[in-house]
Amino acid sequence: MPGFEEISVYLRGIFALVMGRREGLSWLDVSAGGVWRSFYAIVWSLPALAIGWASFRLSFLAAFPAGTSVGAGFFVKLLIIDVMSWVGPLLIIAILSKPLGFSDMIGPLIVASNWFSLPALYFGAVPIALELILPGSIGIASFLMLVVLLASIFALFRIIRAITGDQTLLAMALTTLFILPAVIIAQLLQHAFGLG
Repeated sequence: MPGFEEISVYLRGIFALVMGRREGLSWLDVSAGGVWRSFYAIVWSLPALAIGWASFRLSFLAAFPAGTSVGAGFFVKLLIIDVMSWVGPLLIIAILSKPLGFSDMIGPLIVASNWFSLPALYFGAVPIALELILPGSIGIASFLMLVVLLASIFALFRIIRAITGDQTLLAMALTTLFILPAVIIAQLLQHAFGLG
C-alpha cells in the first residue's frame, strides 16, 4: 500500500492539475500498475468515510424507537455503497472511453480521480464531524458541506480539463459522468439494502 510520502507526491500532482497545469500528470503513476495502485485511495479514505457512516447511523436510528441499535452488517452495507459509488462511475467512463474517443486518457482519469477523492473526502468529513461534535451547528455544517461539495466539483472539472487538454465540453461531460452515476448508485443501493 502506498505510504504517506508517496501519496504526498500524488497530491502535489493533483494540486497542479487543479491549477490547470497538465505537467501535474508527471507526479502521478499513470501506468497500468499505477491505475490499480490508485485504488488504495479507498483504503486511505476509510477514516473519512467512517465519519459519514457515523452521521448516517444517527439519522437512520432517529426514525426508530429509542434503544434501537444496528450491527456490523449496517456498516458493511455502507462500505459496499461507498465502494460501488466510487468504482461504478469509473467503469461507466472506461466503457464509454473507446467509442467516444478518449481511451488514451482513461488511465490518467482514473488515477487522478482516485487520488483527488482522498483530500475531497477528508475536507467533506470536516463539516460532518462538526455536526457530530456540536449538534447545534447544523446550519454552519450544512453551509460548509455545500461549499466543500461545490469546490470539489469545480476542482474535479479543472483536473479533467487539464487531462483532456482544455477540451471544456468533454471535461464537463466527464465531470457529470463522475458525479451523477455515483449519486444514482448510492440511492439505488440504499433502497435495496433498506437504508433509504
